[in-house]
Amino acid sequence: MNRIIEYFFFSVVSIIVMGSLAGALVDRPVFISYAYSGSMTPTISKGDVFFIDPFSRNPRIGDIIVFNADGKWTVHRVVAIVDDGYITKGDNNVATDQQSKKIPPIKHSQIGGKVITFRGKPIVIRGAGNYLQNNLSNQTKMILAGILIILGTIAFTSEGNHGIRRKKKSKVMVIKFKTLYILASIFLLIMVASSMFVSWQIFPIEYTVTSAGGLREGWHLPGSVFTQNITVRNMNFYPMVYYISAKKPVIEISQYNFQLNRREKRNIVITIKSPEKTSVYSTKVTVNSYLPLLPRAVNTKLYKIHPIAPVLAILLEISLFLASLYKVSGIGNEDIIKIRTRRSSLLKQLKQEVFRT
Repeated sequence: MNRIIEYFFFSVVSIIVMGSLAGALVDRPVFISYAYSGSMTPTISKGDVFFIDPFSRNPRIGDIIVFNADGKWTVHRVVAIVDDGYITKGDNNVATDQQSKKIPPIKHSQIGGKVITFRGKPIVIRGAGNYLQNNLSNQTKMILAGILIILGTIAFTSEGNHGIRRKKKSKVMVIKFKTLYILASIFLLIMVASSMFVSWQIFPIEYTVTSAGGLREGWHLPGSVFTQNITVRNMNFYPMVYYISAKKPVIEISQYNFQLNRREKRNIVITIKSPEKTSVYSTKVTVNSYLPLLPRAVNTKLYKIHPIAPVLAILLEISLFLASLYKVSGIGNEDIIKIRTRRSSLLKQLKQEVFRT
């Protein structure tokens, strides 16, 4: 029974961790997220962590959904359903999103999932999002995720005979070199992915289109062309290859692709043609970075397919190298670590070590 509980616990943790990592890479919430504003207060207050069912994308009136509107992920309640989609509103807002922000009805393709509820109320962890946002960097989150995955792998392996062998008489748990090599490889791949992912940036360029263009900084006439400078810095200790992209109304980027050495920076000029309609706008410029492990032409072709494609190719390249290194070394089944243990599971021992006084 205990073994079943352990498998269930680590299965849930693994699904949440891997889903969250995937969500972070594709810039969308998966399984778990937190509120960035107080528009859903008191149901979901600013900084509250909530859980998402990404497979539920056909909400009913009253359901709370996570959706992408104008490039921004939002969590609001469905208050009506029309032919064009869903009408949404924050519980703390006076008007609906479609009325106050002039956002069209939300379509199925924009929905990322439904917030998980219990007895009609969302399951939340109050204030946890504030801590995650203010005290943990993206790299730290990736490292913690890697540690969770490795601990889960150890726990699963300790229950079987793959890589860890138990000697019942001497009560010794023997860990083979192959197991440590696999765990180290997983951790290395996570670190490589995180080193690229945490360097990705989004530069928001905010400006106002008005007939009084030019009277103040950031005010521009309808249909006028103006430029904005952004500075890209390589804060890593190794070179990185950078790609810059942006959608309309950006009409030109001074340099789309370049390489920066450690601690090097580069100024990029963004040229924008302001829309004809007077309003306040925010244009996003995306910067993706990669380790220079692929030929530049290959990296560029993969990037044009999808920004995630070069990351997957680099991880595959490193995985093949690690597998070849393991094969060439000829080391595999040797016992590398021996740990004296009781018959209880590794998870129980970890609990005893952590909570003992």
